[in-house]
Amino acid sequence: MAKRITFSAISMALTVICLYGAAFLPTGRLAALALSSVFVTICVYQYGWRYGTVVFLGASVLALLFIPNRMLTVVYILFAGHYPIIKLFIEQLDRLWLEWVLKFLYFNLMLIVMYILFKLFVVPSVDSVVVSLVLHYLAVVILALEVIFAFFDWALSHMLSYYDTFLRRIHYE
Repeated sequence: MAKRITFSAISMALTVICLYGAAFLPTGRLAALALSSVFVTICVYQYGWRYGTVVFLGASVLALLFIPNRMLTVVYILFAGHYPIIKLFIEQLDRLWLEWVLKFLYFNLMLIVMYILFKLFVVPSVDSVVVSLVLHYLAVVILALEVIFAFFDWALSHMLSYYDTFLRRIHYE
């Protein structure tokens, strides 16, 4: 039990460190955000969805307290942080086409939620030219985000495979 709690606490700390780095990096914020979800993924894989949920919730609270970039924290809470848990349940279906359909449906649902929150809280403070430009090319933006999501899901799977092949045996030796 102590090993699981320690592993979860370290995963939580590494998640917050990645989010903190993403808040201050001039480039690569998306990569740092994606990396922050790897630790939840490994915790879910190693000890189950309950420990992954604890890591996600703890990292979310710490991010709200310590990360100055609120938009980054919201994206982590609404998507990147809990997606590994959703991914686990979807991939248990063991039908590749259905898994991808459900993953994209979930991603688009989260895009709609983030769009509504963006429109409610951020749009009044953003220049109307920027907002109108994004809305004008909304279909292209959504398509680009879906390509990025597909790459994110693929990379998350490969990071987990790397962990399982190389790092997990170090963990147990």
